Amino acid sequence: MPDAKAKRFMFKNIDPTSSQNHSEPHQPVVFYRVMRPFSALKRFLLPDGRKPLRIVSGPFKGIAMNLSLQHQVQIYLGLFEKETHPWLSRLSVGIETAIDVGAAYGEYTLFFLKKTNAARIVAFEPDPKCLLILRENLKLNGAEQSSRLELSETLVGDSDHAGMITLDSLAKSIRSPCFIKMDVDGSEATILHGATTLNALPGIRWLIETHSKTLETECVQLLTAVGFKTRIIPNAWWRALVPELRPIEHNRWLAAWKTLP
Repeated sequence: MPDAKAKRFMFKNIDPTSSQNHSEPHQPVVFYRVMRPFSALKRFLLPDGRKPLRIVSGPFKGIAMNLSLQHQVQIYLGLFEKETHPWLSRLSVGIETAIDVGAAYGEYTLFFLKKTNAARIVAFEPDPKCLLILRENLKLNGAEQSSRLELSETLVGDSDHAGMITLDSLAKSIRSPCFIKMDVDGSEATILHGATTLNALPGIRWLIETHSKTLETECVQLLTAVGFKTRIIPNAWWRALVPELRPIEHNRWLAAWKTLP
């Protein structure tokens, strides 16, 4: 998501215009070339640099963030990942716990703090640059000292050791319903392998961004095997006109739940 956050895990060094990232010419490469003049025009018309702005529409409306309109105008307008918004609202109804894995700049963490009654929000963000901006955004919303929030720099994975933690390590302290948003740029299945105990609890709900077709399929298989219903959230048809310019050919979302209100 080049206009939303730094890439933090396995795709962080991808050059979206390099043919080495694809076995054959794919739409994302062509798309970047076609959109370059429009991106240049946006850079010319919109001011550079980040400044505090309030998101103007959607479920994040009213949340303040330090944004660059040159690179993050879709967040400001409420269009970023808009395809997920109905599911975000539905999956967060009545939650007691929220876990934000790959919190990045904090828009979902702030959503949980400002728009839900979750008693506990746990946010994981291992990238120091993202974490710095996340803390800035928490301060903008008066949430930096919230007693509901636990902010961790630890990497989430499939084992518990120095520098890494599993979601299963939180299972005993989870109050359900629990909503987990995950955006980890390629480590989706690895983290699910470390969440088997958590996924056995009642009331677990997931919203996962998937970064390849293979990963998407593996995540669906892992979740359905333990009783989850799943729904693929595709990119909207209007993304042809309002693209997010993602640097990989497959990027969409997966909702998963056992029961919903």
